[in-house]
Amino acid sequence: MKSFFEITGENGDTPTTSYLFSDSDRYFFDCGEGFQKFTKGRPNITLGKVKSLFITKLTWDCIGGLIGLFLTLAEYNIKIKVYGPKGLHKLFTSSRDFQYSLNVEIHEIDTDKVQIIKDELFIFYTLPIFKSINNNNNNNNNNNNNNNNNNNNNNNNNNNNNNNNNNNNQIKESIIDEIGLPKLTYYGKKPNFNQEIIENYQEPIVCYIGKTKDFRGKFYPEKAEALGVPKGIAYKHLQDGNSVLNKDGITITPDQVMQPSVKGTKIAVIRCPSLDYLDSLLTHTHLFKDIHVVNHITPQSVLTNDKYIKFMETITNQSLTIGGSGSSSSSITKHIIVNEENCERSSGCLSSDIQISKLRKFIPQLFPINDELIQRKQLPIDLKNSKILNTTNIIPCKDATHITIGPPQNAGEIQFLSMFLNNNNINNNNNNNNNNNNNNNNNNNNNNNEDIIDDNNEIIEEFINTKQGKIFKNQLDEKIKEIENDCDKVCFPKILFTGTGSSIPSKYRNVTGNFITLKDGSNLLLDAGESTFGQLYRFFGPIEIKKQLVNLKMIWISHLHADHHLGIPNLLEKRQQYSKELQINNHHHHIIKPLVIIAPNSIVQWIKELSSIIKMEFIGITIGKETQEFYEICQSLDIKSVTMVPVIHCSFAFGIVIEWNDGFKLTYSGDTRPCKFLSEMGKHSSVQIHEATFEDEKRNDAISKRHSTVGEALEVGRNMFCKFSLLTHFSQRYPNLKMGTYKDTNYGLAIDLLQIAPYQYPLVYRMIEPFSLLFEDEAQKKLDRKQQVIQQTLIQNPNKKFKAAKQPDDTIDPLEKDSKRLERYQRKYKKVESNLPAYLFNIISKSLSKIENTFDDLNNQPQIDDNDDF
Repeated sequence: MKSFFEITGENGDTPTTSYLFSDSDRYFFDCGEGFQKFTKGRPNITLGKVKSLFITKLTWDCIGGLIGLFLTLAEYNIKIKVYGPKGLHKLFTSSRDFQYSLNVEIHEIDTDKVQIIKDELFIFYTLPIFKSINNNNNNNNNNNNNNNNNNNNNNNNNNNNNNNNNNNNQIKESIIDEIGLPKLTYYGKKPNFNQEIIENYQEPIVCYIGKTKDFRGKFYPEKAEALGVPKGIAYKHLQDGNSVLNKDGITITPDQVMQPSVKGTKIAVIRCPSLDYLDSLLTHTHLFKDIHVVNHITPQSVLTNDKYIKFMETITNQSLTIGGSGSSSSSITKHIIVNEENCERSSGCLSSDIQISKLRKFIPQLFPINDELIQRKQLPIDLKNSKILNTTNIIPCKDATHITIGPPQNAGEIQFLSMFLNNNNINNNNNNNNNNNNNNNNNNNNNNNEDIIDDNNEIIEEFINTKQGKIFKNQLDEKIKEIENDCDKVCFPKILFTGTGSSIPSKYRNVTGNFITLKDGSNLLLDAGESTFGQLYRFFGPIEIKKQLVNLKMIWISHLHADHHLGIPNLLEKRQQYSKELQINNHHHHIIKPLVIIAPNSIVQWIKELSSIIKMEFIGITIGKETQEFYEICQSLDIKSVTMVPVIHCSFAFGIVIEWNDGFKLTYSGDTRPCKFLSEMGKHSSVQIHEATFEDEKRNDAISKRHSTVGEALEVGRNMFCKFSLLTHFSQRYPNLKMGTYKDTNYGLAIDLLQIAPYQYPLVYRMIEPFSLLFEDEAQKKLDRKQQVIQQTLIQNPNKKFKAAKQPDDTIDPLEKDSKRLERYQRKYKKVESNLPAYLFNIISKSLSKIENTFDDLNNQPQIDDNDDF
């Protein structure tokens, strides 16, 4: 069996993920936010082959991608088992209003003992760990928490050993439960929403040891034939380890015709986020025998602790025989380190990075991303002069660290893969290199991605240097000079598009998010799809993101579809983390208020229920409810009025109109068909952000799925007498910008990580045509290169056959086929709440007015089912 273990690092915008591959199945360890986007374009990742997922901890970095993943996997109709700590079911039961009937089983692990999970290919051992109750390492989670109690020796997390010498002798070995299995607590096809209430949640973590089944020895058919074994099924029985009768009725055993089996390869995944968990982890030390590779998801403060170093040395000593006598260095246990301090950052969104690098060549003002800000310094690992651990077996994760685990003769071999390249582009590491050689491998690996971006920059430079390209560039430069020199230019509010795609993330477009920055540095967010935090991290970098999130005061959610709100928990978690850091650095002089979330009631309740397993502080306000907190937050954002308008999409779907005290007026549509009510409430807006999911020729799809086309969105802007329209929420079938053929000149097409101020609006219209031509030119060049490859292959191998494109069935009427497809969507629609008013909040007078909808006849418009994520 060919199999391997692959690990990606903590990249800031995408959390670490490790995955186990076999010929037929895939197993993932953790599924953090952005998992789907990260897997787009990755070699060897086939979501339809996912068999099981193993969760280590109930934080959004570990579970934030599960709901989105299973909504996507619903089309595969395969059952997937998810194993994790107690409370994992709450992720699914709390989200019942926007997902249902998912083919997923949740199995919660007993946190008092080690359990065994087996299937046809692998055996997994669960290793639960807890914070120590009476641990002298408490409060050592963060080196910043060391100001108040010198007796705890908090100034250095590594100076704890004298205090813990007695504890080492008291550690008891964990016991394996050979019979008990993780408890099935949730099955999506028959969900139980009446689960027990989780109280006094203890934040357990589960680490894992995985082992392949023993590798069968080589089968010698000539020996079987000589012993009189009939060919066919008897050969298979022998290879499966069963004895058979030969032609003379004599029993033939497998050892007579096969080489001896080879012990299976072991891997381990350890998540130890602080020293508080270390004593609990050490109770499992005796299980770490004959381990080929260990994935250590541990911060530097834990990794360099003397007790942890001794733990790694013990693992290595207990595994020295895995390769037998005279084994190569590839047989020595490899410790792969994953943390932000000791590992380089790799791009988790290379395709998007490449696209943005092209656009910046034309208009850098609209993509003010500083690539240097997002990089981080890679610190060396202090191994305390260990005689066992060194740079041959302590290896910081680089891009995708790929370790062979089968066949057994190659187990432990490491390759560093460039995550978004063909597997032919790899750097091999024989693991007998010195530190300098490892650094060279590291640099070469980085250059692969840099070379790709450089190649694409050459393509756009080539386009700019054409006659037509020069004309476009000169026109843009002249317009930029003109607007920059305008003394009366309006610089705020700035809009940063964190996602401009619909439904599911793609390589180029994340799902919906509009991050708005005001003059005083305050921020608000209109919708927050999955990976909103990751997009902000890519834009601002690891330092500035902390300030920006702390200054985020309000999130407004338009409706309950998952692509508009799954990013909320990560934003709450990270904002709390950064707020604590800021308060500590300021000696608690500045109290940061909780984030205000305004959303349909289902979303508010979802976050409240989810808070039972994930610590999140927020103020939840249901759309249409009048509260003192709402008025206070709007006053702090200098808002004059807010109008929340019911739109034509699903139950309790809203658009929003915000007017600031300086007269700037913004309308955001959320997801909707063209809505007259919204046009009326948003009259004379300075800008509208309107969804434009489909091109005009797909109007039937737009009608069926309750969305708008580009032309319809522009018509809404005209009816609104809006000064400028920014179109977003494009179907993922449109990865690149498309040139419109409209009479309007006051609109632009948004793209991820575009940040625009009001005075820059004219630039986004002027960039439509050159970018459309550029991408069309690139598409043609890709097609030409493909044809060249085919021709060269045929010259070298004239008998080579290429798979022909699937021909359409002439017996099926295309119009009839399309009609049936749209009917399937129509069957999902049902009558929904249609008499909701608009809620007009006057912030100055602190008053609420309800305005009846006399503009849209919602009763005659089929609306999308609440559970359809489009």
